[in-house]
Formats: sequence, structure tokens, C-alpha cells
Amino acid sequence: MAARYPSVSRFRCHVTPHRYIDARGPAPLRARFVGPDLEGKVTTLERALVTGASSGLGAEFARQLAARGLDLVLVARRAPRLRELAAAIERDHGVEVDVHVADLVDPDGLAGVETRLASGTDPVDLLVNNAGFGQYGGFVDVPVGQQEEQIELNVLAVMRLTRAILPRLVAVRSGGVINIASIAALQPGPYGAVYAATKAWVKHFTEAIHEELRGTGVRALAVCPGIVETEFQQVAGLDASVMPSFLRSDDAAAVVRESLEAFRRDRAVVVPGAVNKLAAAGSKLTPHVISARMAAEAHRRQLDR
Repeated sequence: MAARYPSVSRFRCHVTPHRYIDARGPAPLRARFVGPDLEGKVTTLERALVTGASSGLGAEFARQLAARGLDLVLVARRAPRLRELAAAIERDHGVEVDVHVADLVDPDGLAGVETRLASGTDPVDLLVNNAGFGQYGGFVDVPVGQQEEQIELNVLAVMRLTRAILPRLVAVRSGGVINIASIAALQPGPYGAVYAATKAWVKHFTEAIHEELRGTGVRALAVCPGIVETEFQQVAGLDASVMPSFLRSDDAAAVVRESLEAFRRDRAVVVPGAVNKLAAAGSKLTPHVISARMAAEAHRRQLDR
């Protein structure tokens, strides 16, 4: 494995192989499936690649996909965390987990993951583009290098990895891509201008390829979560504790469950959580000039703390 894919190590767990069963089979026998495809047939998936898998939503996607019987390729920069997660998943779910240490902002790191996705050896059926980060502050105050890195990770890496896997998935008429956007994609984001713009790109990009893939058996889903209690807030410099509790109550496990169900149903976009759905509906009715001003006032108060 290491000879084929540099920076990859494999954890193996000697267990009884999974039995392949129909979606209606008994729960204890985990099937490697997502659900009926566009022609009503059962979509069988065997392996998923998750970026940003060392913590937060990425780690939760890895755990829930493993619980469904999928083997995994976990991608992130932090090798110790990845290996710890891989060992726990193999122990708990009896699937094979490959650890691929890569920085997707680095051209070589990104190219290595592209090569893995395009390979027909131990092929990946599902890509979860979860890696991303934001930086809050005034546009003229945030260093331009950090703004460029947001675009490279949140936009360029998502586009290139999606482009790397789709030709093979279209050829086999199965599989798909889940791209993590944000509820911030639904309106302008003052004091998070670059982040909100990158996530709006992810949402529109995914909606577009979802339509292009119609009839191919391949799916594309954009996930627009609200504030989830993860390390994202620390990296972004956002204090979630000052937000009203009903706006920061998203649970990572619930977000992933709803996302996988939306993927099974071949949705183009999902906004997990009832409160976030209400907020998304409100954003459609509120002129952007007003929503931008309201968001700016909220972030100014936080920045002034």
C-alpha cells in the first residue's frame, strides 16, 4: 500500500468479512449500501474518503460510515489523531482504514489525494469534502495569506478532488460526493467575508454538478450546517458561547445522520436541524442588504468583546 500511495499507512483488523445484503436485511449484518439509486436499484458502496477527518464533522462522518460497513481513507494533517481514530474505528466496526497524511493547501499533498481518488485499485466510491476553515475579522484586518489559504482549501481543493473522482464514478454509474458548505453560504457574511463566499461557492458548485449528474447514478450533496460545537470556532476566532443557545445546539452526530439520509435520497442540498431550516427559509425572504447589516452588527459585538 505504501508503495502505491505515499504518506499512506494501513491499519488492519482481523475480523470476519462483512456479508453483502439488501437494504432490508437485519441490522446486525451491516450492508455496504446507501440506498436506492435513480433507477430504484440498491447503491452499493465499499469505501469512502473523508478529508479533514481528524476531528469534528470529519471524524463523525468516518465513524458513521464505518458503522454502515464502509472501509475508509482518512485524510488530514495531524497524523497522531488520524491513527488514533483509525485504530478506534477498526476496533469498533471491523472495517479497513487507510491513513493518508496530507495538507490539501500544499500542491503535493493535494496531488497525492487526487491520485488516490482516481485510482482503480481499492477504489473510493464516496468522497466527503469536509476539510475547510474560516477566519473571522475585518476583511482589511485578516492577513491576506490566511484569506488565500481559505480559498485554496475551501474552493480549489474541493473542486480538484471532486474532479479527480467523478470520471471513474460516472463510468461505473455509482457513488457520489458530499461537499460540506455552511449555513453561511445562504447570505453575505460581513467579518467572515471570504469564508462565507467560499461556502456559497461550494453550495452553488455542488448544486450545478448535481444537475449535470442527473441520470448517471452518481450523486452530489451540499451540506449546510449551522454552528456545530467543534474545533472550527477556535481556528476561526469565533466565540460560539456568545451566540444564543438555540443557534449553537447542532450536534455533530445528528448533522451527519441527516446528511447521509439526504445523500441516500439524492438531494442536492441539505440544511440539518430544524432551527437552521427556519433560518434558511428566513434568509430567502430577507433582502441581502438587511441580512448583511444584521450579521455585521452581531459580529461587531463579538469582535468588541
